Amino acid sequence: MFKMSRLKGITNKMEKGKITTFQLFSLIVLFELGTAMMIPLGIDAKQDAWLSILIAMIGGILIFSVYAYLNHCYPKLLLTGYVKRIIGKYFGFVICLLYIFFFIYGAARDLRDGVELLLLSYGDTPIFVLSLIMMMVVCYALFLGIEVLSRIGEIYFLLFLFTGVVSIAFLFLSDVVHFENVQPVLEEGWEPVFSSVLTQTAMFPFGEMICFTMILPYLNQVKYGLKVGVFAIILSGVALAFIVLLEIAVLGINNMEQTVFPFLDMMEKIEIGEIVQRLDAFVVISLIINDFFKISIFSYAAVIGASDIFKVNKNKLFIPIGILILIVSLLIAKNLQLHLEQGRFALKYIFPPFVIGIPLLLMIIEMVRRKFNNKLKSHQPSPHSNGEG
Repeated sequence: MFKMSRLKGITNKMEKGKITTFQLFSLIVLFELGTAMMIPLGIDAKQDAWLSILIAMIGGILIFSVYAYLNHCYPKLLLTGYVKRIIGKYFGFVICLLYIFFFIYGAARDLRDGVELLLLSYGDTPIFVLSLIMMMVVCYALFLGIEVLSRIGEIYFLLFLFTGVVSIAFLFLSDVVHFENVQPVLEEGWEPVFSSVLTQTAMFPFGEMICFTMILPYLNQVKYGLKVGVFAIILSGVALAFIVLLEIAVLGINNMEQTVFPFLDMMEKIEIGEIVQRLDAFVVISLIINDFFKISIFSYAAVIGASDIFKVNKNKLFIPIGILILIVSLLIAKNLQLHLEQGRFALKYIFPPFVIGIPLLLMIIEMVRRKFNNKLKSHQPSPHSNGEG
């Protein structure tokens, strides 16, 4: 009875809504592409950056498998719920609190990424105003809840898929794609590729899937969580690798190393006669919408996690946490260059413990505990036994 009441106390702060497998698939793809499409992803591997992404994608599948296992063990619990169940109430509370700060930090970084992109078009607008507008939209999404955000996500995903195919077709019709820029493949061997995987692409964007440990319990068919996640990661990884391949083919590796937003620069090269040209405004809108979903998911993970551990209704938290995310995004760095350098530091030293270290430790503890409990049960006498040998 005590165990059941405790479980009820842990889960009663979750939303009532449920999401479908396609909605989860759409959210994961939009989340993964999010800010990863903005920056020169895997550029440390130079023209082999696309290979770095594909290898990191395999690592991303393995990482997500850990999250899916924990979700399978505790299908109705958020990450903040089963952490306390596995490692204890008090130590678990500290870990959960650190995760909430981690989610806030992730949301703040993504908010700053989007604002820096907007500043290219709205350079005279104060950064605070742009950040505030974006965060207000995110807070409204948090107020509506995960079910509404998921419905919007599946609709936009289909639109994004269509516009993506059309944009790629326009690139090839503009005769600006030169695949000789991608050669030679593995000019400096595998070392730069694996170095890029370890220091960047494994954690960003694939490691950021840790956010979905706060969303998987809402899936209406929990048993398909792993399958959906793997398919979404594969699609995202292949899409990102292809986008980076195109960026190198269009811009050349030297130009790509010098630009902050290579995807935007690539799309500005589209020109088909005098009919199709200057698509940069549409590209910025598309990237900002992708960023909106990523900020929203990070923010939702922070809000619902705080709601779970403090036993407070989420609608009382989205404004305070939204304000905190806004402040952190403004104070995170003085300029874009420092923001990017700090991002590299975070991917190397801050992300790994939260993305791999703690979840892997939780999985090992849970597996050992289950094995021990099964052995204990197998050695217990049958209730029908009379005790005779």
